[in-house]
Amino acid sequence: MPVDDEFEDGRTDALGADFARALHGAAALAPEPALYLLAAGAERRGRRWRNRRRALLAGGLALLVLVTGGFVVGAGGSDVAGPAEPAVHMSSEEVVQLVSGLLPPGSVKVMYAGTPGVPGGTGDPYETGGTLAFDDGKGESWISFTVDRTELLPDAGAVCMDPFSMPQDSCERTKAPDGSAVVIDKLRDRSRADHREWRATWAAADGRRVQIIEHNGQPSASNRENPPLDAEQLRALVTAPAWERVLDALPARANPPRPPSPAASPNAEQGPSAAELIARVAPLLPPGATHTVVQGGEGANLLVAFEERGSLLSVFVEPPGARGLAERKAVEEGLPTPLEVHELLPDGTLVVLNRFGNGKTAVDPVLHWVATAYFPDGRQVSISEQNGENGYTARPGTPALSLDQLKAIVTDPAWRS
Repeated sequence: MPVDDEFEDGRTDALGADFARALHGAAALAPEPALYLLAAGAERRGRRWRNRRRALLAGGLALLVLVTGGFVVGAGGSDVAGPAEPAVHMSSEEVVQLVSGLLPPGSVKVMYAGTPGVPGGTGDPYETGGTLAFDDGKGESWISFTVDRTELLPDAGAVCMDPFSMPQDSCERTKAPDGSAVVIDKLRDRSRADHREWRATWAAADGRRVQIIEHNGQPSASNRENPPLDAEQLRALVTAPAWERVLDALPARANPPRPPSPAASPNAEQGPSAAELIARVAPLLPPGATHTVVQGGEGANLLVAFEERGSLLSVFVEPPGARGLAERKAVEEGLPTPLEVHELLPDGTLVVLNRFGNGKTAVDPVLHWVATAYFPDGRQVSISEQNGENGYTARPGTPALSLDQLKAIVTDPAWRS
């Protein structure tokens, strides 16, 4: 069972709770259903990996900027020792000049460029970046870069996108003898067949990281078949030694990443494995239902066929503990979405049933069905259902299992053992 570090003194983690509420608020405004899944996933990871909270805050606030069209919700929290003075100083103009010099021949137009050491939209002093409109003569394309000093080891700082959550043509991950890792990830769009988004990430063992994202045009409008830089050009760009000057212009962290303790138990951080969840939920499906396991994603995912209908079920479990009780309290006190229904069972279990569409406040058409049981000991069991084959496809229509059937599964006594 995980140790509830943030609750050892008998109080909840206010920052974590505020951040979770901010993510849900952003998700409620989002027109893209995958953003709700991203917010929910970020919230769960934030509860389990307390030592990565500041890195998660940076990513979560970036999501808020995306969803709310530039309005930034501030949050507290900083390193105890505070940012150290950077080794060198660079202006945004110098950064643009450096990045432009690393690109192939072509014209460069600055869309945005941050100043290293000066917190940008995320409020993170350890991160800087920018977006350039680059034209090699075959069509103008947006190229974004982010340079940061993280608390993440390469195993977490440079990873392939999960194809369960994002359409993907290919992903290549390589490791160097010095412990650094490089990822070249070629992604497609969830809704636009002609859009390509290629990403390159270099992450060092000490937390330094460089990320490049390029599009085949603008993010919202494609004007060429592929982005301007191929895989080898991306690799050369993201690993260029010149980035060291930008990294030196960022303050050093007082808490660089450390290898995990050999005594640490992975299950203590991540909860039940996907295989364990599948073994637990399969006997609880209605008689006559069949299922196949879907790889990828968080929690456990399975395609269920029942009465000539098929849907994807995603199962999540939070072990008993104080943080589960605190989250239940937040749910009880929060503002429900339009189709959300709460029911308190005689044994003290709170059941929340919800339906929503393309965003948690959307109701037409309904695309997602969710049942969550908040047990009196803090344990949580949640099942999300949608008509689709993965995390980014959701279609209207009658799902394989009704909300009542989902409720029967999440409240089954088997989860208490």
